Amino acid sequence: MKKTVSALMLIALLAACEDANQAIDQAQDAANSAVDSLQDKMENVDFSELKLDQLGDVQGLAKELAESAQAAMNVDFSDNKAINQAKESIANTYACLVDASSESTAEKIMNKVIAVVTNEEAKNLLEQSMDRAKEMSECVM
Repeated sequence: MKKTVSALMLIALLAACEDANQAIDQAQDAANSAVDSLQDKMENVDFSELKLDQLGDVQGLAKELAESAQAAMNVDFSDNKAINQAKESIANTYACLVDASSESTAEKIMNKVIAVVTNEEAKNLLEQSMDRAKEMSECVM
């Protein structure tokens, strides 16, 4: 009797393993089909339609933002008018960068700029300029 029960259990286990193997094979076939479909779609993408010249604006604005940050380090922090002019200039450049790319891209660039600035007053000016840019409705060039 024990041999019969053991044999039946062994057969049941083998059948379950076979079912599991079939399920794995089906899942693998479905995944392969999805990958093939994705590859076909990627082959049909025409990268010549991308307007890469628009990226030039972002690069130029990032450079302008870095130059504005450099100017912020040299501003006379005892002159409120100079501080406000620098803040507006940086805020406008930042707003234009957001318009040309995205807020996350502009923020990443600004954070990199801020990271290399050693003067705390200049860092505060840059951070305030970012806040000011978020209040601005549009970029003025």
